[in-house]
Amino acid sequence: LQNLSAGQWTWSTYIRATVRKEKGLPILVELLRSDSDKVVRAVAIALRNLSIDRRNKDLIGSYAMRDLVSNLPSGQQRPAKNLEEDTVVAILNTIHEIVTDSSENARSLIQAQAIEKLVAINRTSQSPRETKAASHVLQTVWSYKELRNTLNKDGWNKTHFQPTTAALPKGSKSGKPGYDDTTLPLMEKSQGNKKSG
Repeated sequence: LQNLSAGQWTWSTYIRATVRKEKGLPILVELLRSDSDKVVRAVAIALRNLSIDRRNKDLIGSYAMRDLVSNLPSGQQRPAKNLEEDTVVAILNTIHEIVTDSSENARSLIQAQAIEKLVAINRTSQSPRETKAASHVLQTVWSYKELRNTLNKDGWNKTHFQPTTAALPKGSKSGKPGYDDTTLPLMEKSQGNKKSG
């Protein structure tokens, strides 16, 4: 399912809609609760690909966010499942896809108590891939101006949403922008490239 729903080809569009219409999303969300690392990883990737469809994105943002967040480690402390790095990165990439172009899904992420986990991963993870993926999610959430009051009330500020040194590319020791997009300044949603669609 993760491969069949990937990309922009005609059949993947059809498959994404069919999974939704045949009530497949709740089954996938339930599988996020599995104790198997490989199952959680495959489901996270499938959900990411399924969320390319806007209606799926909204449903996944509403109904899967808590389960996705519950699989994230709290910094260096791993959840009971002890998921591998690839699985954590897959979950973070799925969350990023879900909150991109959807402030409502970003609000769901905040309500799922994810910011603390994301900041901890961004600051303390030993994995550069996890750090980078968490940084992408944090930057996207901060880009929604309408959520900043809520974030500030919860004790978060702009520095919590900026990439850490570990997330910077190796050629960027001084912190100056390099080839990697994690070093770009935090963008407002009104700036930069907007996805068509």
